[in-house]
Amino acid sequence: MGEHEVRYFVIPMIVVFILGIAGISAPIFPVVQFVIVGLIAILAGTVCGWIAVGIRLLVKWFQTRKEHHAVKKVAVASKR
Repeated sequence: MGEHEVRYFVIPMIVVFILGIAGISAPIFPVVQFVIVGLIAILAGTVCGWIAVGIRLLVKWFQTRKEHHAVKKVAVASKR
């Protein structure tokens, strides 16, 4: 995983964390709520990141398959 793919993990994590902190309104257990928001942010960032990486790998696989199929067609057509 390259440096550019890390942003798919970090940006959603930061956004969820900031929105979660802004949404905390009950000052009863602020530390517990802070930890819960942090864990949810980590989970959201991980899920969004792996979905983005998975989509990228799927697109790359389809392109490779399409190119391989096109090369195979050209090779068969040139044998005639």
